[in-house]
Amino acid sequence: MMILSVLLFTCCALLSRTDGKLSHVQSKIFRRSPIGETKGCDLDCQKECIQVHNKYRANHDAPPLVFDQKLADEAQALIDKGVFKHSDWVELKNNGAAFAWGSLFPTFTAVIKNWHDEGTYYDYQTGAPKKQSQVVDHFMQMVWRKAHKIGCARGGLYGEPWYVAHYDKAPTTEKPSTAINIKKPLQDDSNWFKDGSPFSEELENMQLV
Repeated sequence: MMILSVLLFTCCALLSRTDGKLSHVQSKIFRRSPIGETKGCDLDCQKECIQVHNKYRANHDAPPLVFDQKLADEAQALIDKGVFKHSDWVELKNNGAAFAWGSLFPTFTAVIKNWHDEGTYYDYQTGAPKKQSQVVDHFMQMVWRKAHKIGCARGGLYGEPWYVAHYDKAPTTEKPSTAINIKKPLQDDSNWFKDGSPFSEELENMQLV
């Protein structure tokens, strides 16, 4: 039985792009930042998480995220506790966190695409979901321009894969912050990573890391 449960708990320099790839400046910043790992999310896992985030962020005119070991360690610690909730660290520090859990998510790429596709429901005029019942928090966190750092973690819970991403800044729903920090995509990205496979052809030739 396929189980899907996606939750986001939110506790986010401006470079423009036109082709969905990172600019020279963005790539330079990304390469300068060393990438670490956790016991559940090794180097390749962290690369995948960061690269796919930054692919989407560039298309929303947001600067690239860089790896932060403390964020990654806190995310992994949450998974290791086996409790499906946001950590006290996120609440106290006003950081952002995104969770995904379930057999529909074989890779971080599939997770991040799912988060980003919530943008379909986002109203750029109001800075809120088009309908009250719709969820856009994951999308807002992913493309929030004031976010600069990220740490990713992976593990298992109740026999299903569990993914956590921690960010150094969380989005708000207050204007004018949403208008400043969430930009419309420069090109249609709805078909990106449609297979949900890590290091797809779209990324293999970019040599980000």
